[in-house]
Amino acid sequence: MSKLKVVVIGTGNIGGIAVRCLQGREDVELVGVWGRSQHIGLDAGLLDTDQPCGVIITDSKEEILALKPDCAVMALNVRDPLEAQNVNGAWHVELLERGINVVTASDGSLVFPPSHSDQAYVGQLEAAALKGGATFYANGQEPGFVDHMAMLATTMSNTIRRITSYELFNYASVQERREMADIFGFDELPEKQAILETPGSQLYVWGGPLINVADKLGYKIERFEELYEKRVAERDIKVAFGIIEKGKVAAIRIRTSAYVEGREAIVVEHVNRMCDDIAPDWKKADTHGCMRVEIEGDPNIAIECTIGDRTKPEELGYDGYLMTVTRIVNAIPYVCAAPAGVTNFRELPMTTPTSAFRSDAIAIAHRILRP
Repeated sequence: MSKLKVVVIGTGNIGGIAVRCLQGREDVELVGVWGRSQHIGLDAGLLDTDQPCGVIITDSKEEILALKPDCAVMALNVRDPLEAQNVNGAWHVELLERGINVVTASDGSLVFPPSHSDQAYVGQLEAAALKGGATFYANGQEPGFVDHMAMLATTMSNTIRRITSYELFNYASVQERREMADIFGFDELPEKQAILETPGSQLYVWGGPLINVADKLGYKIERFEELYEKRVAERDIKVAFGIIEKGKVAAIRIRTSAYVEGREAIVVEHVNRMCDDIAPDWKKADTHGCMRVEIEGDPNIAIECTIGDRTKPEELGYDGYLMTVTRIVNAIPYVCAAPAGVTNFRELPMTTPTSAFRSDAIAIAHRILRP
């Protein structure tokens, strides 16, 4: 059986890890990587390991398209939502129209396409996919896996009062300050407004999972609420990107909720800290990071997914990216076999990995933890 030819678009954390995760599989083969600036001409294997893979990074879209891949892993990191839609969308349409399947973690709002705020954009992707006979699929850790985990938990429910999905992370190991400051508000004075503090921003990210879960249970959401709280450091805190000074933001709580039949029914809550002892009254994990689903109902149910090695908290950030990547890389064979169009995880079989028991020498021994 011939292998599926795969290209990776983007050379950041997601792209680099995707290159590593594609190595050694029996049914897929990395044939090309597109990137920008400093990575041009570099062996793609060196993005995330110290082992070359033989694929040289190019900045030529024409070279990538000429490879006629079966699937593209879209891994461009564009923070502004509108710009991301424009940049990623241009790639998506061209790839799909050429019959190239697309998997991506770059736009969480497409994990459940019917919930996307711009249905004209979804329609554009659908038309391109049908024209080329290709399939588009978006997923990730959250949105993506956590909504999936919440749905799985409800299979044990009789009646439900409320479903809450938690992300409980200590972010002290994150090495890039800009993302932590701009998006979450960490290491800023409390009066500075973070992106996730602006009205509507939470719904852009987590409205989809709320709608997805409600839809799966057969309900329409009546209204949403957004809550953003912050706590400042009471002492200087050393983190991977430097020092968070006393008086600057060192913990945040983000709560996005959906109301069904007049009551709060589905919630996504993030509690993120830069040290374990701050905000002790907020929900806390027993490890440096976990995703937890709690269902209040008949019966009460709790499912928790911890991340990484408890003895190596410095790897938490990396393992979070890794879990995001595997949600799309593992899906490649299933997406390539799916009917043309825009799909989602509810329409695919369970996307278990292929060649999972292969040697993990590349997977573990040579990976590089980097910003």
